Amino acid sequence: MDSHEDTPMGFWGSESESVIARQYPIHKACRDGDAVTLSRAVAVASPDQLVAEDQFYGWTPVHWAAYFGKVECLNGLLRTGVNVNIRTSRFQQTPAHIAAFGGHPTCLLELLKSGADFHARDYLGETPMHKAARVGNGECIKTLIQNGARA
Repeated sequence: MDSHEDTPMGFWGSESESVIARQYPIHKACRDGDAVTLSRAVAVASPDQLVAEDQFYGWTPVHWAAYFGKVECLNGLLRTGVNVNIRTSRFQQTPAHIAAFGGHPTCLLELLKSGADFHARDYLGETPMHKAARVGNGECIKTLIQNGARA
């Protein structure tokens, strides 16, 4: 898998926390599942802030919500019109790739309802199905197949 996906998410030190709180409050709200803070931040955010890639993984807020399984935040962002198939610059991954890798079938369902392309290929040529299989997440694999993804 990509180096950013192999990094344990528990590495956040005080310096990293300070950076994310200061520079990426929307990302942080998505990571923490703080829908109230997200709603407040979105209300005053520029469209660019909703699709900004962080300096840690190169993910947008919707990728963070998908990875951490924060469905309420994910849906809040999708309601703003954020592209459900937005790709990261570096690895060309969609939120569906990230949700599958993070092991969140509920997020995958919400992304599907919003028009996610489960056949999208990242820079390695992998689909969300590949990501779910890579981490051995049977629930994500099942969710993908039941909703039309090719095995």
